[in-house]
Amino acid sequence: MFETIRTFFDPPITTDPERSTAKLAWVVRLRWVAIAAQLLSIIPALEFEVLEVALLPLFLSVVAMLAVLNVGTWISLRRGTPSSPILLLFQLGADILGLSALLIMTGGAWNPMVPILLVHSMLGALLLEGRLGLIFFGLFLGSLGMIQVNSHIPPGLAGSLVRADILFPAQIVVALVFWILTVWLSGTLDSLRSWFWEAQERKRRIDRLRAVGALAAGLSHELATPLNTAQLKLARLARTQGLEDNEELSTAIEELDRCGSVLHHMAGSQLQPDRLSLEIVELESLVLQVCESVGRVHEQATIHFLDDGRGPKRVLIPTVAFSQALINLVDNSIESGGANGEIEIVVQRNGSRAELCVQDRGSGWPDVVRRHLGEPFVTTKAEGIGLGLYYVHSLAAAIGAELTLEDREFGGAVARISLPIVTGSAVSEAANGITIPTPDWRPQDG
Repeated sequence: MFETIRTFFDPPITTDPERSTAKLAWVVRLRWVAIAAQLLSIIPALEFEVLEVALLPLFLSVVAMLAVLNVGTWISLRRGTPSSPILLLFQLGADILGLSALLIMTGGAWNPMVPILLVHSMLGALLLEGRLGLIFFGLFLGSLGMIQVNSHIPPGLAGSLVRADILFPAQIVVALVFWILTVWLSGTLDSLRSWFWEAQERKRRIDRLRAVGALAAGLSHELATPLNTAQLKLARLARTQGLEDNEELSTAIEELDRCGSVLHHMAGSQLQPDRLSLEIVELESLVLQVCESVGRVHEQATIHFLDDGRGPKRVLIPTVAFSQALINLVDNSIESGGANGEIEIVVQRNGSRAELCVQDRGSGWPDVVRRHLGEPFVTTKAEGIGLGLYYVHSLAAAIGAELTLEDREFGGAVARISLPIVTGSAVSEAANGITIPTPDWRPQDG
């Protein structure tokens, strides 16, 4: 019994972006409660002469119209008719007008039950958004003014009237305070709900990535041995049969090498935070060394390192893994902008965070890559396997950084990694004398 009553008043919190149907169903339930309360108040109102007998038929007519409206709305909801914010505004407006009519017959602004009208101010702020909310609040103020001007004072209230120049402004101020506080509370709850749903979506995405990681690790383990065996057998066959120059055999060996490389990078792209060796390093020094290392391999590409000059930016990162992530981004930019393209690597401070940007003048980020950022095997390149950005995204998530893909003004792409800056003077000894080995530059990313 208690559970039934509790669910009857459950607020309209659903996954529907507009939630109009759930809100309207909630309004219908609350209106039944209001209609019951209005009927129960008739006898006390007659007893204390707040409602005159001559006005009772008109009072009951207003209550009956609200009941008919509620029955029609309930039937519409049962049939699955979709709602809308406009319909919700109409329903709340009908409640305001109906309640105003009842109050006018029973003392208007001097009726002791007039604070009930303020509840509708809160409902409008809670259920309506933007321009519709303002329209409803304007209707509410109009109704408040109407009951102040057209009030019928019954005998029970005739000798206890507060001066109008005191009562009316006070009610308007109270209504405004109720409205502002409810709008603020509604906005806060909406933000919390959005954050909660985003957190759930991130969790589901992480679970999917973990499943992919487990699959990748299993494939790497199961396929590595037969691939190595096939490579050795083909190499021995080439030597014993004098087929070193055979084009088809060479192609087969190359493809097996490529398969091995794919498995190697699939296994290496699964980053676990508890397995990373973190160090405090100066981001500028590390990035500069990576630029020099990449420049020695891609001599035709022009790589510019830019620093904002705002002092050292010490970050807590796994040096080798972060260097590989940066190499992946630079490799992407070189492939996008061409071997002779210009790449800019920018390190700058943004508040309490350091930002590393790799930008080029290539074709920009494809939409499919943007939409599926953080998912493996997403690529638009004929020779790509879609693990480069996945590796960078996984590393960023593991160390508390953030990877974003942006379009560059006047053409090109920007990959931005934002990291928290480590405060204090303690710098790990490992940050000194870092050298970046020349990496394996076989195709490895997407």
